[in-house]
Amino acid sequence: MIAGFPIEYAHARASARLAQRPDERLWTQLHSARSVGAALDAVRGSAAAPYVSGVTWPAPLADLELAFRQQWRTRVDEVARWAPDAWRAALRWTAHLIDLPALVHLLGEESLPPWIGADPALSPYAHEERGERLAALAAGPLAPLALAVETAEPPPRRLDPAAWQRARLHAALRAWEREWRARWPACDDEARAGLERLVAVVRAHLIRFRALAVDDAPAARQRLATDVAALLRRSAAQPAALFAYLALVALDLERLRGEIVARAAFRATPEAAS
Repeated sequence: MIAGFPIEYAHARASARLAQRPDERLWTQLHSARSVGAALDAVRGSAAAPYVSGVTWPAPLADLELAFRQQWRTRVDEVARWAPDAWRAALRWTAHLIDLPALVHLLGEESLPPWIGADPALSPYAHEERGERLAALAAGPLAPLALAVETAEPPPRRLDPAAWQRARLHAALRAWEREWRARWPACDDEARAGLERLVAVVRAHLIRFRALAVDDAPAARQRLATDVAALLRRSAAQPAALFAYLALVALDLERLRGEIVARAAFRATPEAAS
């Protein structure tokens, strides 16, 4: 007997939610919007309105960023509540993907940016002293990721600090994937193959993305979304479909955040205010 809802129920709910995804008409509207308010009005007047629930304007940039992080966490929790009990741990683990850049900050020597302390999911670790941060991380769910970052092999001396930060972030991502896989329950070959196909699609995108010019990035993200949506359709009533749905949500939120936060950042510059 399967505890919780059956996977078919979760798949049906996720498929229904796909109707909320921003369509090309909305992306065109957002691209031409001249202000944050106009961009938010366009989203709120569309089927994608739930994607910006909790986003208010005017607001500090940090508040806008937090609203999008909270939207991601809410979506992950929603999907986990639809799923069979056995898959909830793996689904909920995806919420931490958005915390990886903050984790690198928390483990650094520099003072923390204020936004970490303002985020309710991260504030328990936002101590002034690095030793206190390490102790808090070691006692929490991010412990295996923190350990991976702390023990990451230093890059060659010729690499700059930004490259070291990227190396630490990649170490956190590899540790996240190991922990994610450890949370998979026993499943049949078909379910495991679907998950591996999703991993392969995302990994191929990340490898290509590193070498892309900035102007080519939007097309690459769109290609990833198309590939993931196709995989979701082929994985009906399989756990891979739930993770594919969350991947699409992440891509949509990332793009919406870019449209809105970029306009807010421009609005906050002295040149824009003058």
